[in-house]
Amino acid sequence: MINLVTFRLSSLEVNTMKQSFIIVFGFLISITACHNLDRDNLHKETKKQLNEKNILKAANILNDFNNWYNYTYYNIHLAQDFIALDTNSSAINKKQFLEDLATGKFVPLKINSESHLPNYQLYKLNKNDSDITSTISQMATTEILHLKMEGKELPDYNFQDLKGRNYKKSITKGKMVVIKCWYIHCLACVREFPELNVLVNEYKNREDILFISLAMDSEKDLLSFLSKNPFNYSVIPNVEKYMNEQLNITEYPTHILVDKNGKIVKVVNAINDLMPFIKKQAEQTSI
Repeated sequence: MINLVTFRLSSLEVNTMKQSFIIVFGFLISITACHNLDRDNLHKETKKQLNEKNILKAANILNDFNNWYNYTYYNIHLAQDFIALDTNSSAINKKQFLEDLATGKFVPLKINSESHLPNYQLYKLNKNDSDITSTISQMATTEILHLKMEGKELPDYNFQDLKGRNYKKSITKGKMVVIKCWYIHCLACVREFPELNVLVNEYKNREDILFISLAMDSEKDLLSFLSKNPFNYSVIPNVEKYMNEQLNITEYPTHILVDKNGKIVKVVNAINDLMPFIKKQAEQTSI
């Protein structure tokens, strides 16, 4: 009898514990649901605040073309990696982001983020400013063309530089190649010579990295020009046709990073935009 009673009491205790567990579990679920609801509301509120801040920011930079251009020049780097957001702060891919900008109906705004990558959000233009519209459209169109080149093989070539050294795929295979496309009368091209010379010097001990420049100009003109303007890249003369027809270069300077397999990694117009990719590629392929 004693054992039977004890067993029955234990069963009652177990049932009581089960009921208590169900109550507690249900309470925890309700707390979690409330917490998720609060988090969702907070997320919505954060988006709302970001949009309000962006409206105020846009109002300040869009009232004048020079204001907008200076803001964009120093804050927006479409050639680099970034997190792309639509007008509702939802993530979209870079290609879609650039295509939206190419319509001329949007401008990009940089928003605060804890991410190591910059966050750019689309902001819809409310008034027609032909200068801003045409400029952002051209910028985005150029980046779309560059994006399409990534992953493709560099077209066949057989170059000889001003010092008589030959370059073709069989020779450069297994080497990382940094290419600059330019011409003598391009002020922006020449202005970056000192910075590029520092870059070459930084990797001077890396035999697996080549720095080659493709120039429109003749050998004679280049030799005369470079005697007064030192440039540490290997300079290839008379390659305008290759740049125009094979690489489809439309803006100068243009910089191209090619990996050791001969595939294009990145195409940019400003060397500063290429620096992070050179560093990353060099670290990944360190000898």
